Amino acid sequence: MAVFKQKILCWNLTSAVFVGLVYVLITVFFAIILRLVDLAAIISDDFEISQGFHTQWRSHQQEAFLASDIIILAGHFATWIFSLIMILSVTKEHFVMYMDRIKQFRNYFAFYTFVEFCFSVLEFSFYGMNTFRLAFVVFIWLYWMFRLAVNVVFILVISSRDEEMKGDMAYELRFSEKHYSHSYA
Repeated sequence: MAVFKQKILCWNLTSAVFVGLVYVLITVFFAIILRLVDLAAIISDDFEISQGFHTQWRSHQQEAFLASDIIILAGHFATWIFSLIMILSVTKEHFVMYMDRIKQFRNYFAFYTFVEFCFSVLEFSFYGMNTFRLAFVVFIWLYWMFRLAVNVVFILVISSRDEEMKGDMAYELRFSEKHYSHSYA
């Protein structure tokens, strides 16, 4: 079931998917930088994040934060690469060529968003009410909340585009001179 019918805001669904993929590339790039800064604070004793919690304060949970950073960094890198591949597909290929890939991307991106949500809940539950004491932690919390909300909307846009492509494929197969049988029809 498509949530958006042919348009979202001022874009058609094809343009909205492209804009969403560019959004994912940009925000994941900044998320990678933020994770690398956090990883540097954990690894190095000399480096501390200004307006962030001192690494010694969370040293009793250092392994959990380190594992979280490594797992989420791997997810960020995979998402960044997959988004780049999808941008190339959406801009260079006919929609028939990337129908399966966009479904795979939607499923992967939903899983990635869920995993990032789980790890963020783990990290911010450790901070508890102290989350709102220091500027860097508040910034990361707001950045994560914004990304989560827009990622969910983008997943719905991809689902709507997938439904639109299925309809376009069925239309093309129904009215073509040659009669093909295709799984999307």
